[in-house]
Amino acid sequence: MVSKIAGAALLLAIMSNYALADCFDRAGSYYSIDPDYLRAISWQESRFNNAAINGKSAGGTTDYCMMQINSRTLADLRREYPSLNKDKLYSSPCLCIHVGAMLLRRNFNKYGLSWLAVGMYNAGMSNKQTSVQNRYNYAMLINDHYKKN
Repeated sequence: MVSKIAGAALLLAIMSNYALADCFDRAGSYYSIDPDYLRAISWQESRFNNAAINGKSAGGTTDYCMMQINSRTLADLRREYPSLNKDKLYSSPCLCIHVGAMLLRRNFNKYGLSWLAVGMYNAGMSNKQTSVQNRYNYAMLINDHYKKN
């Protein structure tokens, strides 16, 4: 009986990983972003942990789910998507991935296909020297994760 339960748990874990991989692929395809970049961001932000929460963000904001969607950004998105909330991000890893991909695509559309746009995913748009350096550092981390994929 124990071996059947362990086998079922292993099968469920494998199927969950495949489903998650499919979410990255679908979001990447929809937003014309290499899914491995999305994976690299998710790895850096949360190690693929959709229950991740970071309450230490600048300005007293909080980051949610595996793509670490910022609470201020989420509030802005609710103007377009009124039913979007942190509970939905937590309950649907695919939704979290798609929201992260949408935000990255918006950065690319506004700032071009550049490391600057990737860095802005994490460090924002401020021109303070620390933000500029944080954008660069973040982009290089994502590049390193991407190359390892």
